[in-house]
Amino acid sequence: MQPRYDGSPQPKRRWFPTWVKVVLIVLAVVFGIPATLQVTHVIATAPMVAIADRTHPAPEWTAEGENVTGGPFCIRYDVDCDSMWRSYRTEQKVTPADVQRISDEAMNGAKVKGDCETSPLPSNVTGTYEACSVSAVVDGYDVEVRVLKFSEDSPDRTIQFNLSSVKNRR
Repeated sequence: MQPRYDGSPQPKRRWFPTWVKVVLIVLAVVFGIPATLQVTHVIATAPMVAIADRTHPAPEWTAEGENVTGGPFCIRYDVDCDSMWRSYRTEQKVTPADVQRISDEAMNGAKVKGDCETSPLPSNVTGTYEACSVSAVVDGYDVEVRVLKFSEDSPDRTIQFNLSSVKNRR
């Protein structure tokens, strides 16, 4: 400390005032916690997303949505932890060969069930139905690809890729 003119020591100047330190701590808490949660979620779900990334949709399919659930802070309420889905829509005809190609790339060649066209519903019943599907276990995850049609004569089709940890089986 340097002496003042009256001889009393002058207090040292601080680099940051106290209020700046408080603001920095609050910002670190407000932004640090969500960032940490997001990073742990991404790291924990990376193996599952890597499997989903091996299922390549046809170029004419339009992505509709995706949901990834998991990580160390996952609370199993509505959706199983360590599960995800991706959904695509197309008005093009989806053939068993299209679904088999996905199976060969990502699901160790599991066989397609159904012809991707014919409705399993009785003739007097209309509604969405599963036209064809394929499922397999890949690296500890149940992987399923389903082609849904809205009616026998509808050109719209929804293709769903579903993954769920084998731990979620009931």
